[in-house]
Parts: sequence; C-alpha cells; structure tokens
Amino acid sequence: MSGRQKIVLIVLAVLFTLSSCMVVAVEKSQQEADSIIKKARDRALKISSGSSTGVRPHRLKVLIYDPDDSTLWRISLPFWVVRKIAVEGMRDAARRHYQGFEFEVQGFSRALLEMPRGLLVEVSGERERVLVWLE
Repeated sequence: MSGRQKIVLIVLAVLFTLSSCMVVAVEKSQQEADSIIKKARDRALKISSGSSTGVRPHRLKVLIYDPDDSTLWRISLPFWVVRKIAVEGMRDAARRHYQGFEFEVQGFSRALLEMPRGLLVEVSGERERVLVWLE
C-alpha cells in the first residue's frame, strides 16, 4: 500500500468517525435493550407520521439486539454513504451483467434512495430485535 493510499484511508477513517458513522456494541440486558428499541421505534414512527415528501433522510440507523451476547448494536450511517453504496451497487451489477441479480440490486437501490424518513424494518423474534429507520 502506497503512502498516498494510507493517507486517504486515514482521512476517511477520521471523516467517518467525525460523522458518527460508527458501530457501537454495548452490553445490555433484555429489558434495557427492549426499552431502548421501543424509544427508537416510537421516534421512528413519529418521524414517519410527520414526514413530508420533500424532506430527504440524512441518516440510516439500525439497532440490533443479540440476546446470546447480551449486546445491543447501534449503527448510524450518513445517508450520503448509503447513497454511494447503492449507486456503486447498481453500477457494479450493470458492469457484470448479472441477469437476475442486476434487477434486484437496481430495484432495491432505487427504492432505498426514494424512501421517506421513518421506520423501514422491524423484526421481533422470540428474543432477537432489529429496527431499521431513516432520519
């Protein structure tokens, strides 16, 4: 790896850190995690109900509770990173000419970029919890 590539990687790492583009895992009991996820869900639903069509999301947020490790994972990505990943996914699928996969990647990427702010996904298993929303 050249010196220039190392500098670029360091700058990107600093930018991601400063933009709160981090994954944080915190040990929590099931009850604590449920409480945090419920508050986040209420906030996401409030955003959904008050969301106007002209307001674009600025962050993709994810909460995942893993009961086996008693760990609550918090992921917060700036939407420009999500957009970049989606656009690159579409370009990559087009370059490789995946027949069935290309349509799915492009469709998902376009849908994600056009989603309004608010709750996207909520999964509640027997013990596992996942929440995904756009702010």
